[in-house]
Amino acid sequence: MTELLLKIIEEFADGFLIINDEGKIVFFNEVFLKTAGLRANDILVRESEFLEDLHLENGGLEREQETAIRDRNGVDRRFLVSSLLVESTRGHYTLVRLKALGNGAGDGKEHDSLAFRQMFHNIHDPLFTADLRGTITCANPAFYKLLECKAGETLPNIGLLYPHAAELEDKILRLAETDSVSNLETHLRTRSRKALRVLDTSWVHRDDRGMATGYTTHFKDVTLVKNLEARLKISERNYIVLFDTILSSVIIVDPAGVVLNCNFYAEKLYGYSWMELAGRNFTEVFQVLNGTATIAQIIENVNRNAGRHVETDVPRKCRDGSIRFTYASYSALTSTTGETVAYAIMERDLTERVRLEKKLQESFQLIRETQSGAILGFARLTEYRDVDTGKHLERIREYTRVLATGMAMLPKYSDYITADYIEDLCLSSVLHDVGKVGIEDAVLRKAGRLSPEEFEKIKHHARLGGEALRAVDSEINRESFLTIGKEVAYFHHERWDGTGYPDGLVGEKIPLSARIVALADVYDALTSRRSYKEAVPHEEAIRVIVSERGTHFDPDVVDVFVQSRDTFKRIQMLEGFLERPGDLAQASPAYSGNPAAKA
Repeated sequence: MTELLLKIIEEFADGFLIINDEGKIVFFNEVFLKTAGLRANDILVRESEFLEDLHLENGGLEREQETAIRDRNGVDRRFLVSSLLVESTRGHYTLVRLKALGNGAGDGKEHDSLAFRQMFHNIHDPLFTADLRGTITCANPAFYKLLECKAGETLPNIGLLYPHAAELEDKILRLAETDSVSNLETHLRTRSRKALRVLDTSWVHRDDRGMATGYTTHFKDVTLVKNLEARLKISERNYIVLFDTILSSVIIVDPAGVVLNCNFYAEKLYGYSWMELAGRNFTEVFQVLNGTATIAQIIENVNRNAGRHVETDVPRKCRDGSIRFTYASYSALTSTTGETVAYAIMERDLTERVRLEKKLQESFQLIRETQSGAILGFARLTEYRDVDTGKHLERIREYTRVLATGMAMLPKYSDYITADYIEDLCLSSVLHDVGKVGIEDAVLRKAGRLSPEEFEKIKHHARLGGEALRAVDSEINRESFLTIGKEVAYFHHERWDGTGYPDGLVGEKIPLSARIVALADVYDALTSRRSYKEAVPHEEAIRVIVSERGTHFDPDVVDVFVQSRDTFKRIQMLEGFLERPGDLAQASPAYSGNPAAKA
């Protein structure tokens, strides 16, 4: 066989196969493989079976017959097989021609029709063909599934599937005019009366004379998508209504802090229109220049706190320059992928509340100052009768504050001694000697040391003061500073070792308030001049008090006193100067009336 012959066979339009005299395949062209839907390996691996399919075992004979060959997809293809015996000097060969059956043309139309049928049945979108009367002549499994019908059962006329007949009429008119429609949105109804939304793409079938015989339709089920779109539109509408009617300011900023949007309440609260805010940095517009956090710092806090951050009493600058205080809640807005795309700043106006709170605080402060002044004035009734006490009450109050503040630092008392306790104790400390108003002048105003009998009378002032304050406190329905005041009045002369009066209490059975005031009272008595004694120096007073640690005084109170001794000295000197400025100037030659020189 010459090379020229092989070249002619290779390029021939039909498929050719050559078998030698031993019944073995020695050649086949590319057209043969394409026509049979096979690959070379498919033939060579199962050569014997393949020849049996062609009925060419033993080399075949000169004949022409129909046969079927199964392609790689398992589909049988029909062919006309022609064979011709050829003699040569090297032996004889059988030349086999393979011609596809169908139109008789062998041009692949049968294969294309098969591929179309496969696609028609396997595509996931519904497809059907109907005639001009609306009878469905063919439908794929997806169409049966769409209508909730079983495969193979008789389908209803297409007109029964349309809940709105006008939609089918519109489709037919369009097909008559243009031969096709594309993505025509329409409604369908399933066997269970469920409503569907579909996109309809259809095209007309015509016969050899050009007459329309029917049409094929492809449906795209968009029911879920349309429902989601409807819900999204409802949500969007509700969001817009909520966004503009919520009674809180809402401002949306991008990750750089630039304002993207704001609601009606924000415009009303701050006096800016949306157009005036959009595109501007939040800090630039609203920050009051008093050290408040910038929007960049706020965003950083939001990111650190899992997408949320809250502040209260935040000052905001309005368009007219006024300041409003708000409760601000900052939230990160994320996309479906979790990426932060913006931040929402929701604020409630607290300006009126802050104003009222400030006014209330001022009222409380005025009441406390008035109360303190009234109590101090009441306590001074004793001073008016005891001319030696001078600024004793003011000093006692300040000494008490220093001791109570120091005691609060001890773990033992940290929970008990609160800021309110200290304020009440300082206020009530000035009442420690209020019982002296019941002591007769001959004893109280005696210039000199008291006799034992007179001292016993003086000791009654503790009980008198305590009972007087108890009577007043009983008229109040809650615990007040007088509760501490009566403790101080009763027990500030008790001693740690139990040798004090009026009840001889021991150790911690003495109320803490009385133990604190007791030391303050003794220190002031030691460092103050009386008609019957001179004042002792500060250091000497410290020595005396330390020597009575654990006998007269609570050891913890003494320890705090020693730590605060410099503060005690400054208070003693200041109050002494206020009481007798001339004495202090004479005692301190370096003092010239200049406050700097005094310091």
